[in-house]
Amino acid sequence: MYQGKVSLIFLIICMIAVNCLCVTATEYDKNIQSIVLEDFELQDDGTPKRFWAVIPNRFGRKGSTDSGESYQKLSWIKAWPEEYFGKEIPETGRGEFVYAPDKNDTTAVQRYTDVSATSLGVFMQFERQGYNFVELYPLEQQNGKYVKSPLQFKGEVEQIDLWIWGANYNYFMEMVLMDYRGVEHRLDLGSIRHIGWKNVIVKIPNNIPQAVSYIPSGKVLSLVKLVVWTYPREKVSGAYLYIDHIKYLANVREDLYDGYQLGDPDYIKEVWDNGVQSPSDTDVLP
Repeated sequence: MYQGKVSLIFLIICMIAVNCLCVTATEYDKNIQSIVLEDFELQDDGTPKRFWAVIPNRFGRKGSTDSGESYQKLSWIKAWPEEYFGKEIPETGRGEFVYAPDKNDTTAVQRYTDVSATSLGVFMQFERQGYNFVELYPLEQQNGKYVKSPLQFKGEVEQIDLWIWGANYNYFMEMVLMDYRGVEHRLDLGSIRHIGWKNVIVKIPNNIPQAVSYIPSGKVLSLVKLVVWTYPREKVSGAYLYIDHIKYLANVREDLYDGYQLGDPDYIKEVWDNGVQSPSDTDVLP
């Protein structure tokens, strides 16, 4: 009887050990990378890599009409969070971090990084107090016009962060994502009632689908827009806000299997466009 109990306990311990090993293996079955989605940098010709647009509600327009001229302004400003990029060294074009009270201390540890030369500057103004808002959209140029063009993420996104400069106005922000089905999801970025630069982080909830059990299994997310809201009792006569360096953490590991290329939507389109097509069913004699 005693030996039977010992055998049962040993069996249970072995099963627990096997389960622990399986869990550990699953945890390492990832390739987590930090990827920059938008850095608001300029090209060599001085134009933004990507244009954005600011669109307000009706009270952000003259005359409080949908067709009125907007009070809002967007500009690419030479400014960045020094906590992340460091202070600019003009002669090198780099940022500098010094880990010592005295920069001239010979024991100081220095680290250099590329300076984020510009951030997105937003000016907001409304004709009355209330739950006013402005929407910030990424754009793409097509045939001389600008169209709203969501930014696609890579891999399975775990969290998104961005730097926001605030002037202590009682405003708050949202981020709107779109899943592979075309369904939009609003993520609360929280209050931006702070002074100076602040790194804001938002986790991606599990209810936003990023994969399916069919091939191709990976389903990308897209950033549709950022939304800035005002609380009803806060001033709306004019406020500045700056945004920089939107990046995200994602699992970009790809499972390779025999024929994995046929799970890539771009590859599928290419081979089907170039494939030999069969006759139409209407051309087949009964």
